[in-house]
This record gives sequence, structure tokens and C-alpha cells, in this order.
Amino acid sequence: STVTRLQDMGIPPFLISSSLLLVIAQRLVRRICLECREAVQVPVSALIDVGFRPEEAEGVRVYTGKGCANCANTGYKGRISVHEIMWVIPELQEAIVRQRPANELKEIAVKAGMRTLRQTGLRKVANGLTTIDEVLRVTFAD
Repeated sequence: STVTRLQDMGIPPFLISSSLLLVIAQRLVRRICLECREAVQVPVSALIDVGFRPEEAEGVRVYTGKGCANCANTGYKGRISVHEIMWVIPELQEAIVRQRPANELKEIAVKAGMRTLRQTGLRKVANGLTTIDEVLRVTFAD
């Protein structure tokens, strides 16, 4: 949506296309407390519903924080970033000049290898750093 916002501000598409190198979006999620972290059972179907691919959902181990003195009984201690980085490749430059909608720009970027906020967040869940609830709270479905 960054490109759309720049266009709404009156910047001509050819200038956006020629001067934009990349766009970074970032959100912060709470980090699971490592002192009281424990594994929880989540059905594979629920993991697929939130965005995990079926082949990876089988092996995902999900954690939650139980709460302890270290985290003031919240289950979380600190924050980590969830981000997406969209490199403006030639296909995107062309789509920007043609004033294609934001969802089409995102589709082009994903095909070129961009990981969305949701995908990056789910990777952090799979690595035991945050919870599914935190990722769902700060990201949109892909």
C-alpha cells in the first residue's frame, strides 16, 4: 500500500517507479518468555488455517508463555520485529507505472520471493519466539 499512498500524495507513478528501491513494513510482537515457555498442542488444521503450508504444519512446534516472576506473569518478555521487504524489481516498476492496484503489486513481489508480514511472523512462531495470537494481532491474512 506504500505505492498507493505515494500516488495519493500526488507523486507521479513514473517518479515512484524510478526512485523507489525497496519498501519495508515492520510490526512489533511480544517475545515469549524463555524462562516459562512451554510447548502447546495445536491441531494441524488450525496451523493451516492461520497460514502455514500443509507440509510444514506437520512439524511445527508451538509455544506459549506460562507466566513467571521473570515476565511478571504475562508469558512475554521483550519484543521482536516482524517485517516484510519488497524489492522494487523491473516487473514491479512496470506495474507501478501502469498504476496497478496494491494487491497486484503484492502478488508480483511474492512471486519474486518476498515474504509477507504474516509469513515472517509465522516463521517466528515456528522458531518458538512468539505466539500465533501475537502474529494474528499485528498482521493481515495473505
